[in-house]
Amino acid sequence: MDTRWATVDGVRLRIPDDATAKQLRDALYKPEDAVLIGVTGDLVTVVHEEERSLSELIAGCADTYYFRRDGDLERPGVPELSGSSELSEVAATGPANTDAGEAETTFERPDVNP
Repeated sequence: MDTRWATVDGVRLRIPDDATAKQLRDALYKPEDAVLIGVTGDLVTVVHEEERSLSELIAGCADTYYFRRDGDLERPGVPELSGSSELSEVAATGPANTDAGEAETTFERPDVNP
């Protein structure tokens, strides 16, 4: 099994390429209602399909991940995501309100200039 390095909530970790959001959540003791957010380059991706391998998603390319709960978007240390209206909207609706075909929601990072 291949592994790669990524930062999850500020900690640099080796993550198996076939890891899922659920496996990361369980391994890191994150709450069930926290969504996995991946940041790579100029993209932010919110993972909705917990059981799908991250390597099958755009989120699998992320070098930084955050677990966020509703109302926890302004947490210190994550200035590039704070105040993002897209992230607030996606986090508020959550995976239960997402179309079944959408495994993730991806949008441009708010602090990146075009």
